[in-house]
Amino acid sequence: MKMDKQEFIDEIERAIEMVDQARYIVDTAMIGRAMESNYEAYGKYGFDQLLGTGNPYDYSLQTLIDKYKDE
Repeated sequence: MKMDKQEFIDEIERAIEMVDQARYIVDTAMIGRAMESNYEAYGKYGFDQLLGTGNPYDYSLQTLIDKYKDE
């Protein structure tokens, strides 16, 4: 069954919270590790893209919500 508009928005907002929590866990775990600089340079990009804290031209989860609201 297809979700209605508000259900979709609620689910994506829930995903944003989960991704943000995951990023915090990984960020914290990487502090002082040998691979920390590599993670900061490359690995963290996926989190930043999803959360909209990276390249402003990348689509984020919030972009999905915004575009869906415009439909």
